Amino acid sequence: MIAVCAALILSACGPGGQSPTVTLPPSSTTPQPGAVGQSGDAPEGAPAIGGALTHPGVGSLALGDSSLLDPPPDAVRAVDGIPVALLVPLTGRLAGPGNALLEGAQMALFDVRNTEVRLVPIDTGGNALGAEQAAREAVQRGAKLIVGPLLAESVSAVRPIAEAAGIKVVAFSNSSRVAGGPVFLAGFAPEEQVDAIVAHAMAEGRRKFAILAPSNDYGNVSVDALRDAVTRRGGEFSRVAFYDPEALDFSDQIRRISDYQSRVQALAQQRAELQAIGDEASKRALKRLEILETWGDPPFDALLLPVLQPQTLQILSAQLAYYDVDQPAVRILGLQRWDSFPSLASEPGLIGSRYPAARSSFRERFDQRFAQLYGHPPSELSALAYDVTAVAASLAGDGRRPPKYDVATLTNPDGFIGAEGLFRFTEKGLAQRSFAIMEVRQSGVALIQEAPASFDLPQPALTPPGLPSADQPGTVPPVPSS
Repeated sequence: MIAVCAALILSACGPGGQSPTVTLPPSSTTPQPGAVGQSGDAPEGAPAIGGALTHPGVGSLALGDSSLLDPPPDAVRAVDGIPVALLVPLTGRLAGPGNALLEGAQMALFDVRNTEVRLVPIDTGGNALGAEQAAREAVQRGAKLIVGPLLAESVSAVRPIAEAAGIKVVAFSNSSRVAGGPVFLAGFAPEEQVDAIVAHAMAEGRRKFAILAPSNDYGNVSVDALRDAVTRRGGEFSRVAFYDPEALDFSDQIRRISDYQSRVQALAQQRAELQAIGDEASKRALKRLEILETWGDPPFDALLLPVLQPQTLQILSAQLAYYDVDQPAVRILGLQRWDSFPSLASEPGLIGSRYPAARSSFRERFDQRFAQLYGHPPSELSALAYDVTAVAASLAGDGRRPPKYDVATLTNPDGFIGAEGLFRFTEKGLAQRSFAIMEVRQSGVALIQEAPASFDLPQPALTPPGLPSADQPGTVPPVPSS
């Protein structure tokens, strides 16, 4: 078994064991923003970067070693080190996400401290043609591994070039259709997120599932994933409706999927029957019906909303409540993307909603260190690039041994723990992840189910002791939702 350890937070984890941690290097040794330019060369005076690689028969650096607390050597990273190409959009409309990826990668390279690794950022321009040209440049510059690109179409353009050169690609895309062969995807695939939240919902007794999805690739993948996850577990895939991702009104889809008109008619029939009886009990019942708009629940008890924009979720939650699709009768479910949305708790219709999220005991520390270094909080892309680059640097060898970028090493079944939690690559080229379950509450977002600590361990208890759900309010320290 091959274990990979990085100086900050990345480590391989064995079955049933706890992953070690390490004290961060002193702040005086942190790299400066922009320390690795587009040429991939480090500026004069940049700190050296080292790391540890362990495998059978070879000793490893203990992560508790006090030497890691010392400032790194004064030597500049070797220009002739092992090239790892970073293909990201540094210009064009995606320059913002591209620079977020670059920042995370730079930080990882510093933390792993492998002086044999040379990060080579190459601009893709955010399009397939630029990615193809960047891949050719990476091959010409002797890259042993390609990290990136970001978009699925760019990955498709890079794939034949990498395959011909015998180079593996670890891309940031989450589109499973471009995985396989030399390509491994580190992005959060919708299929896995759907599977995690369905498993949770069925564990709490939900059986009939519906979905309101955008009419695009993301929506189609989410629908297929929900159908598969539900039927595989013996549940019922009840309803599906698609909407224009640019729309601002979803009334028609909600009315149709929830049988709203039938429930309105059922209420009218109920009132007519009570009026026909006319006794005192019937009159009291009629009085109670005055506050209702419909009679009966929708034909599902769980509704998945794989939305891409927070404003879409805001409108959906309000309109669902208006058409009597209410919690807890219907559990509203989301995906990992929800975790980046601000102010979830400010939407009354979302209180009680649940979604999967990557959670790591290292994430708070990563966030603090990143903000200290760059002056702003990290995005999900920065954390993703950190994890992937840390894996790349840790597997690069130490000058005496060659890089271990083969399939067997990349698909280490124990996986790795990084800023985005536990993950491993499958032979199909997808990232398998361990998800926690979050719940939206009036006071914020709370963790109600820990992420499994190992791929060999079962899901933790539905709700940890002393952690009541939104359906049964209690005092619990929430995660702020702002």
